[in-house]
Amino acid sequence: MKKLFVTAFNFMVVFYLSAEVQAQQPVDGDNSYRLTAVNPRILSEPDTISCTSGRGIFVAANPDLDGDGKPEILVTEYRDGGRILVFEVVGDNKLEYVWASKRLNPGVFGGGSTPRSVSVGDFDNNGKMEIIFQVGYFASDSLEKAQRGIYFYEFTGNDNDYGTEPAWHIKFEEIDTEFDQANLGRAENPLTVADIDGDNKSELLFTPRSFGNLENGNLYILEVESGTFADGSANVRLEYKYTDMAKVIDFGDDGYTPVSTAVGDIDNDGLDEIVVLGWTNINSGAGIGFIEISGVDTYTPGSVVPIDSDLNISIFVVKAGVDIVDAGGEKVVIFAGGSGSAIGRVYAISNIVSEAFVSENDINVLLDDINITRWGIMAIGDQDHGSGSDGFDIYVTNVPEVLNIEYNGTGALNDPTSYINHGRLGQFNLDEAYDVSDGLFNSIYTYPGMDIDGDGNRDIVVGYKGACGDAGDVLQGEPFRVNSYGFFVFEWGDSTQSIPVTLTTDVENRSSIWTVITPDDYHLEQNYPNPFNPTTNIRFTLPLDKRISLKIYNSLGQEVRTLIDNETYPEGTHAVQWDTHDNFGSPAASGVYIYKLIFGNFSKSKTMSLVR
Repeated sequence: MKKLFVTAFNFMVVFYLSAEVQAQQPVDGDNSYRLTAVNPRILSEPDTISCTSGRGIFVAANPDLDGDGKPEILVTEYRDGGRILVFEVVGDNKLEYVWASKRLNPGVFGGGSTPRSVSVGDFDNNGKMEIIFQVGYFASDSLEKAQRGIYFYEFTGNDNDYGTEPAWHIKFEEIDTEFDQANLGRAENPLTVADIDGDNKSELLFTPRSFGNLENGNLYILEVESGTFADGSANVRLEYKYTDMAKVIDFGDDGYTPVSTAVGDIDNDGLDEIVVLGWTNINSGAGIGFIEISGVDTYTPGSVVPIDSDLNISIFVVKAGVDIVDAGGEKVVIFAGGSGSAIGRVYAISNIVSEAFVSENDINVLLDDINITRWGIMAIGDQDHGSGSDGFDIYVTNVPEVLNIEYNGTGALNDPTSYINHGRLGQFNLDEAYDVSDGLFNSIYTYPGMDIDGDGNRDIVVGYKGACGDAGDVLQGEPFRVNSYGFFVFEWGDSTQSIPVTLTTDVENRSSIWTVITPDDYHLEQNYPNPFNPTTNIRFTLPLDKRISLKIYNSLGQEVRTLIDNETYPEGTHAVQWDTHDNFGSPAASGVYIYKLIFGNFSKSKTMSLVR
């Protein structure tokens, strides 16, 4: 069982959670947080966390993926064709690694360095959640083109099991034939998956993030019209194609390519709108578009508005964070953008009368600082336990740290003086923690009140994409490329209790740590006696309460006896006896047998000899 303290650089996912420390808790409403945990640094290959992880993260908490009430943290990984790793919160300050997607192309990065984001939903409407992500980018490589698309791994009904093969794969060219020869994909923001038009069928909002091709600069709304993934009958159709943003710039061959979406009723008319952020290929600011959801399968385009059109740079270089906030009945669209060291801004649009009548003059810059959200990475929450007039919080990154910007609760929502910059979370900065830090915090996930480990202290999860080259991340004199820290855990609490960043995992003397469980923490002992006749004992140790199976197989791999059949056993050491009979009560023959302890998606096995 790994006891890890929070490390900060190489693929960081920041995650706000609590720890049992003897520290003075802040007063409700204080914007005080502490760094309390990271991912397990040591996982067996091929599931090792590396510097190519953490570009995207997602927290499945409401609902969780497998319906057991335990939230999951999903992390992207470029290696082996592009994968998703899943960690489950199994208790207060306790995390377990539970699943990883298939290795599509061992030894090779996902095309175009993907996946870059991950989301969840029930796209085929069968009551089972899916893990959803994009892989691939280039159309010129035949293998990559065959693997490009949107992948769906669906909950099988067994705890933490989302299959060994994708339940469904939508190729890009199946969405639009124009994609056949186009380079596209690499979505930096999670795809929106929800029933947005009230027809009891989920829609998926696909942002292709195309470079340099105006015809592909559209938003695609997909729906499973009938059938399901599980039985292979899903009929996925294009419900709506939004083309207005690609045509808005009237000079040159360019438009605003959709990169991020949010859904909500921005004008309080009883109908939701889709807010779409779009970047430009010609480096002329960015754009924001509005679509009204007028009815079932019915969408009405509204305004398309330039953002900072006077700038000669693109302001959505990496992420493009956007959200719709309801502040006491008044709606405000908050979004963030940046271009490295050139610009970093947080914007707001409020007092929207109609999605059809929004202009560039309605966009207000709340914060203008190259040290804030310089890559457009943002999340909205209210994690400081405030009440009354305490306002919502905007969490943004400036690469080496996460900053907390709070609405004061009373001022105009589009007025910069209504917001307070409380500085960095947990007094934590990557440049101070690492010898060399050359990656960036690339994802933040939270929502108002999120407390994924149920300890009463609200959380924030942040992902870190490390630097892998010769000049990459260095911690305590060691290159930090493999077995690195991929996600960081922040939680409301005493910021002076933030965990120090170090390579050392021997932290038993520390109280402010998370317990991170990996398959190595499950122990299966050699049976005794061995060789044996007529009985033998099998001992195993579990790091937590777990549903397990214990099975015996012959040398041909055929099941001989099930000693434990998907039963829950408590944490600790247990012993089971085999009386050398098979499942039908017949004596087993002499020979070599394999006994296997199965726990979730993992197992451990050993051999034993029966001598008659």
